[in-house]
Amino acid sequence: MRLVWGVAAGLVLTTAAVAQSPTLTVTVSSTVPRVRSSGLLADGKFVGLMRSGFPLRLHYRLELWHVRGSWFDQFIREVSWDAVARNDPLADDFVLIRQGGTVRRYATPEELAAALEIPYTVTMQPSGSPGDRFYFVARLEVTTLNDTDLQELSRWLSGDVGPTVSGGESFGDALARGAQRVLVRLAGLPRQRLEARSSTIRIGGR
Repeated sequence: MRLVWGVAAGLVLTTAAVAQSPTLTVTVSSTVPRVRSSGLLADGKFVGLMRSGFPLRLHYRLELWHVRGSWFDQFIREVSWDAVARNDPLADDFVLIRQGGTVRRYATPEELAAALEIPYTVTMQPSGSPGDRFYFVARLEVTTLNDTDLQELSRWLSGDVGPTVSGGESFGDALARGAQRVLVRLAGLPRQRLEARSSTIRIGGR
């Protein structure tokens, strides 16, 4: 999997928009999917959590499905990726860590919100016979982290998974287990789950 995103000054340095409901969309151009979230910070709850010391984990998953008219649609494969957003009280700004170790800082919640809306282009394309039909399903879960979970996830985002996993347990299982513990301790804190489906695409045509 390869993720591509860009940071354009015109996108990040925008004025505050009218509050909107969180949405997730997945569009397809020449069989290449693009996943975009918007309005994640619009109601202010997640911004308040970050200012209170609770970073946000954004876990994305993109699934490829094959349309089968006479039976259930067939799941082909999926890719997933993460990002972490947190507040730095000393610098009085916000930090966004993307998978691969890219770190960027934003002076205001509005700038961070604009950065979170920059689409991810995912190099996962369908292949098949002419006429085969496919679609993508994108999912996003936004949850809170404590300091330990943030350190582990930050190391993983930078490509260092060794210190986080022991006893043969996969990192995904370890992280899921840790996230579950956090959710139990922080019961009642807001979470966000979003899902979107692309239009159907046809091999060899629209």
